[in-house]
Amino acid sequence: MTDIPKPKTGASVPLSPEIAVPARLPTSPARILRPYLRGGEAAELIGVSIRTLEKYRSTGGGPPFLKVGSRVLYLREDVEAWLQRHRCRNTSDDNYAAALREMPSRRNRP
Repeated sequence: MTDIPKPKTGASVPLSPEIAVPARLPTSPARILRPYLRGGEAAELIGVSIRTLEKYRSTGGGPPFLKVGSRVLYLREDVEAWLQRHRCRNTSDDNYAAALREMPSRRNRP
């Protein structure tokens, strides 16, 4: 008869692949279906950093937002409409020139 060593109290026991905990989904279905997005969620949807979205709020050029107390919210429809307005087929597209005019420029500051 062979003796199997028992783990010491408090020692971690490695999990076998059958017992491994499944990876957590990055976003829950309820969060995906919400009509209002928080700043980080809106920034992720647009593909910019949270700081860039904050800059858009202060200088203009970003999607419309709601200020509720200290929280900033974005209506999902507004963010998606803002993205559609910036959709271009090429650099000669009228939307491309309009998007450039809409964005604040560092060079044009007084």
